[in-house]
Parts: sequence; C-alpha cells; structure tokens
Amino acid sequence: MPRLGELLLAEKLVQPDQLEEALETQVVHGGRLGTNLVELGFLKEADLARMLGKQHALPFASGEMVPDPTALALVSRQFYDDEDVLPMRIDATRITVAVLGPAQLKATDALGFKAGKRVVTVVIPEFRMNQLLRAHCKAFRPMRPIDVHALRPSKKKDEAPNPGDAELINEDDFAKLYAKAVDSAQGEEEEIIDGALIEDEVAPSIPAPLPSAPHPTGVSAEVQAPPLTFPEAQKQLLTSTNREDIALTVLQFARSKFRRSLLLNVQGDLVTGWKGMGKGVTVRAVRRIGVTLREANTFKLVRDLKSHFIGPMKRTPGMDVFYELLGGGYPQTAVILPLLVRGKLVHLLYVDHGPDKLTPPDVGELLILSQSVTRSYEALIRARKAMSS
Repeated sequence: MPRLGELLLAEKLVQPDQLEEALETQVVHGGRLGTNLVELGFLKEADLARMLGKQHALPFASGEMVPDPTALALVSRQFYDDEDVLPMRIDATRITVAVLGPAQLKATDALGFKAGKRVVTVVIPEFRMNQLLRAHCKAFRPMRPIDVHALRPSKKKDEAPNPGDAELINEDDFAKLYAKAVDSAQGEEEEIIDGALIEDEVAPSIPAPLPSAPHPTGVSAEVQAPPLTFPEAQKQLLTSTNREDIALTVLQFARSKFRRSLLLNVQGDLVTGWKGMGKGVTVRAVRRIGVTLREANTFKLVRDLKSHFIGPMKRTPGMDVFYELLGGGYPQTAVILPLLVRGKLVHLLYVDHGPDKLTPPDVGELLILSQSVTRSYEALIRARKAMSS
C-alpha cells in the first residue's frame, strides 16, 4: 500500500518541507498525518479525503455530514467508539459505513452481518471521524484546533466552515463552550450541515459475528502514579518510545514536588488539556480544558516569551473556567514551564500546590528535565522520519 505522504508529494498537493513539519507535529501532538497537514493549513480536507480513497482503494467523503439515526441505532454507540466506524446510511439492500481505512473492515463486516445487508465502506479523514463520534456517540476524543470551528455556527447555512479560518470568541465564552463541547458532544451553538457521501460499488462483505467491547472506565477518577526522583525521570526519558511515555515521566517527576501537575498542548492560539496528576485532577477535567491565547492571560505570556513563569496567575474569565475544572479557586502562586521542540512551543507544564496555596519556586530540576524532553522528542522525530523515508 502506498504511503500517504508519497501520494501527496506525487500529486504536488504538499511540499517536502510541509510534509516534514507535519511529521514533526504528528510526533508531538499525535493524530494521523493527514489531520496534522490539514490543521497546519498545508492541505485541503477534500484533497486529503481523495488521497485516502486512492491509498486504500475505497470510496471517500469529506465535509460535514450527519449519520442517519436509523443506521446509528443498529448497535451500541460504544461499539462505534471502540472500532472507529460509523454507519451513515441504511436502505433496503445495503448499509454505508464511514471508516478510517481497511483496518476497520472486520468491524464493518460485523455491522453488515447484524443488519443483514451488503456493506459499502467509505473512508473519511480522522478528524471528521473524531468529530462525528464525539457528536453522536458521546466519545471522548481530544479536541484540536481543527475542531474549534465546531463551537460556532457557520456564517451561512449552505456553506461548510473552513477549519483553518475559525475566529475564536472571547475567552470566557470560548472556555465554557469548549468544555461543553467536550462534555456533552454537541452544544446548541453548533450548526450541522448535512454532507453527501461519495459512494462507489464494492464487493459484498463477508458476514461475521458482532464483537462486544468493554466500556471505558475511570474518566472521572484522579490519575495516580508513583512519583519519580530526578535521576529516575532522566533515565526514563532516555528510553521513551512515544509521547505518552514522555508525558507520564514528566508528570511523575512533577508529582514528587507539587500537589497538582498538568501537561497542556499548545497549537496556534489554543491551549488544550492533555495529561494531569494530583489532588482533584481527573481525566475528564483535563480533557475539558481549552483556553484561547487570543486573550491576555498567563498562558499567553509564557507562550509569547517562551520563558518559565513563577507567580500569581492573572485572573481572567477563561482562567476562572480552568480552575473550576480543577475543582477550586486560584492558587496564590503557580509555576509554568514552556516545553520547546526545535524552537517551537509545543507544551506547557503547569504545577501548583492547590487552591489558595503558595507553590514552591523550585524549578531548577524541572528546567533541566525540559531539555531532556526536547531531546526525547528529537529522537522520536528522527525515528518517525526514518520510517517515512
């Protein structure tokens, strides 16, 4: 199977330097290559969908779309969330199912067996699948800058919004809408535009039993892990094999010195929650964190200066929501460190001692550890590019 990057270069849809930047962003922020290319503004969604169809030899679709409730009712929403598939249409003879690629064909066969109909599989971009699962299956999928436009209605009912052209609203409204969008999937503010699926004929699917999957647990539980000493954290970073390893190591070390610690993603003008540990820090709360950097706040100060911060957090409506999600008021002081990769700010490490508490300004080892994080990401980027060459 041809690689997506190779197809995009052959079609001259992206430049080599753009592909390289997207690969770097993928290592740091996760997601598929196509998601990162569209998010960076290097590739149009329609072109991505077309290339995914060509790569997987499947019909494809792009743009906003709404699944038929009759099709959705076929099995549990949890199954769709677990398998990354979503039935879009169902008629007398066939069921049309959106997928990310051939890896989901076992699940689509199971849906065809359940429905007693022929399956038509349609490949869609990853970020569209995430939006659909979040909206219609209450799935916990991390919000990214590409999703921000879903928090506001389209300017025209007949015009789908461009993810790269979204204009963020004020900090207070943005933070509340962001948290609501993650928590309840669809806010009243969102306007959905029905999109048309492009359907080609495919061979009939082979029926298979419908598998069952357990429901995820612990989204509201505090995240706990044993603290690490500085030498232990340094050693673990040297052997990190993915971004999740890096995050866990950093938080375990921070947890040894501070009562609360959070790793936040920074992409463009958006700060989102990624991982957290400590008193009152839950998975659900971290996932709901979304702060715009288009309004003046302490996160923006650290982003602009690319330097660590020690002191009281600036009180703003958006930060009010941030601390509400963490279960209490502002600390007297907090510490924020920027984590850079190739000169670009990619994460903020936030630590404090809890509401109304002074936070020890002990950042020497954290600053050294941040350099180790940079080297770990550099190693992962080199490995990722080697796989793509």
